Amino acid sequence: MSLLPSFVIVFDTSALLVGKTREWQQFSQLGECLVSEGSLEAMNVLCDRAPEPAIEATAREFVRFYPTSGWQVSLAIAEHPSLKPADGHSLSQRARLSLDVLKCAYGVARRRRDSLVIVVANDQPMLQKLQELNTKNLYGIPLAALVQWSRTQRRPVAVAHYLQLTRSPETVATLAISRQAVSPRSSTYKSTGRLATAPAPVVSRSVRRTPARRPAHWSRLLANIVNLIIIVTVGAIAWRFISPSSFNPVWQQLPIVGK
Repeated sequence: MSLLPSFVIVFDTSALLVGKTREWQQFSQLGECLVSEGSLEAMNVLCDRAPEPAIEATAREFVRFYPTSGWQVSLAIAEHPSLKPADGHSLSQRARLSLDVLKCAYGVARRRRDSLVIVVANDQPMLQKLQELNTKNLYGIPLAALVQWSRTQRRPVAVAHYLQLTRSPETVATLAISRQAVSPRSSTYKSTGRLATAPAPVVSRSVRRTPARRPAHWSRLLANIVNLIIIVTVGAIAWRFISPSSFNPVWQQLPIVGK
């Protein structure tokens, strides 16, 4: 069982357009990085039709980075009452894109309840909208918090708060046991090491002794049999010469002698 949930990071274009390749690479080390289909399309459009040269340059940099980055496009979409626009209210392109990212993140959070889904956006109203979804494994942070996390390895407050809520006493005990087991100073580790190596000399000695005992045993038995045969043969020969009359009837009755 994993001690920590996996992190799924969903990026809004407001965060992507102020980033750089080096930062995107560092983000990949924190968790699984996703973009919505609408966000990727928007970045492609901005490569040629950006309102400012700096935005166009960043969009092109991301489009070059994406194919080999390991990042993925998420097609997960889930509806929520708070994500429905008001009737008769037209949305701007930016508002539609924000809703697309929120629906994507909400869909991922519902499908992957054992993961923490983190929306990264530099849009404060969008981050506030996340709270209305009331989803335990869905949080939002600004890009600056993610950059700080990647540089210092210190998790943002929202992430740390989620981990505290989900960490049960059993998980804490398991973590303590795991740390003790891998510690080189742990008595448990040392005891296990001795138990694992103790049987080896016993097996080795038994293998060496067995060939040494068996030849001596069979040699003595064979020598005794040979001696017995010699004694019987010598006795029979002596008996035949000393008393042929008593030896011949006995000899003729033996099974090995043909009649």
